[in-house]
Amino acid sequence: MKKNKRMTVIPCGSALIRRGREFLISQRKDDDTFGSFWEFPGGKKNPGESFKDCVIRETREEVGVEVSVERKFMEIRKEYNTKIFWLNFYLCAYVTGDPQPIECQKVLWIDVADLKNFRFPPANEKVIELLVKDYDIRD
Repeated sequence: MKKNKRMTVIPCGSALIRRGREFLISQRKDDDTFGSFWEFPGGKKNPGESFKDCVIRETREEVGVEVSVERKFMEIRKEYNTKIFWLNFYLCAYVTGDPQPIECQKVLWIDVADLKNFRFPPANEKVIELLVKDYDIRD
């Protein structure tokens, strides 16, 4: 029988920053987990910090932009090794700032339809699928 190990849960906030039909994505550094994959800006939530505050802080630190958090889009729990990453995705409006690769390799604004042409970590697949579907309905 397998022993039950208590898994560490890591709460994270991710920003789906939109500007019209475009979303801001960033490329992870080569030496990071999922190195050179693309992602939505975000990161680990600090103790006592709300997910919304986490998203605002992380986008400022990672890509140098200010956002306005609109609403929660979805959450996903993904197990990697001995940890569970609790990913909380928020739709955000771009407010100001020139996106820069501060804690990543590159940043790009891309059309929502092109999201599926970039390599994201597996936990992002459902998010991208729903974003593309949501925007197809609007057009």
